Amino acid sequence: MFPGTDSCYARSYSKDHLAKHPAQRVTQISVSPDFAIAQPMLGLHVELTLRGVPGGGFEGYGYCENEGGHTLYCGMEGDAGGFQVTPAKNGAILISVSSYGMSFENASGFATLERSAGDDRSFILHPVACH
Repeated sequence: MFPGTDSCYARSYSKDHLAKHPAQRVTQISVSPDFAIAQPMLGLHVELTLRGVPGGGFEGYGYCENEGGHTLYCGMEGDAGGFQVTPAKNGAILISVSSYGMSFENASGFATLERSAGDDRSFILHPVACH
């Protein structure tokens, strides 16, 4: 899923999609590898934008290990939960929030995606050019 530094994934949700999912706060999400931050594990930089939250844009880092069966488990930096990454159709990836949630920060504070509440539990991201 992440063979090199040019292996990035993202998703921007349309207004129509968000209208059909009023409990979904994530409007955009992207994942990019950072091989320098977690060697020998894989480091993933995760950015997302949330609606209804001051500042909107958040980021976090996941430190990932292979769980076998084409599955990565990524623990978020600072004991901020985690997520699984598995392959999806057409070269996409599926990110699933762990039972511990996923927490992010920005200059205004913190935000958490809960596994047991809301509509921000899993995300299909498609390959994109890295920035």
